[in-house]
Amino acid sequence: MLLNYLYENFYEESSLLQQPQISQEQLWLYTAQKIAPKPSYVIAANLETASFVNQSVVSETLRFYPKTYPKWLNILTTEKLDTEDKAKDYFQQAYQTAEHNFFESKPGQDLLEENPILPDYLTAAHFNATWGYFLEGVFGVCTRKNLPRGIFEKQLLVRFIDHMRQHHSPENISPLSKSRLETAVASLDKVEADFAPHEVPATSRQRCINDVRQQYGI
Repeated sequence: MLLNYLYENFYEESSLLQQPQISQEQLWLYTAQKIAPKPSYVIAANLETASFVNQSVVSETLRFYPKTYPKWLNILTTEKLDTEDKAKDYFQQAYQTAEHNFFESKPGQDLLEENPILPDYLTAAHFNATWGYFLEGVFGVCTRKNLPRGIFEKQLLVRFIDHMRQHHSPENISPLSKSRLETAVASLDKVEADFAPHEVPATSRQRCINDVRQQYGI
């Protein structure tokens, strides 16, 4: 069930407010200032309730935030990120550090050998869009940690796996390329969210993890 998934993987707003000891007014101010993400899920519902006491309809609005949300709020405080420009600059530097470290690593070098133009999408326009999605709560839905490093890896690995699917059929892929594809899928599995059950078929988890494992036998 959706609510089971949300309560297991997210903080409902009332629970979030107990974690970093921040008031609801401050939380809403941060989102209005565009220095912290909006909730990743908002559930607005009229709930029909029945008990020994009575039957009634209760209107509820539930807001769900990633479990790592307190970490971002702590960064805002410790780094004194009190404007959007400061928060965006911090996010960009962390994102670019993740990019640099990844491409310096052996897995990153392997991906570049398979697709030398893989980093070409990492433009200023891409980063601006990424920051916008972060503020809208999008990466709270599709990544496990909703922080710059995991967001970078999720975006990169999806692009790499899509490239491999387009250029290597299951019948003709070489053992080396298949091994690299398998590593990329496993890495994506670690950083990408499981998604709510009703969402999975339309996500990159289905396309780049579930389908690839089945089609390529990995």
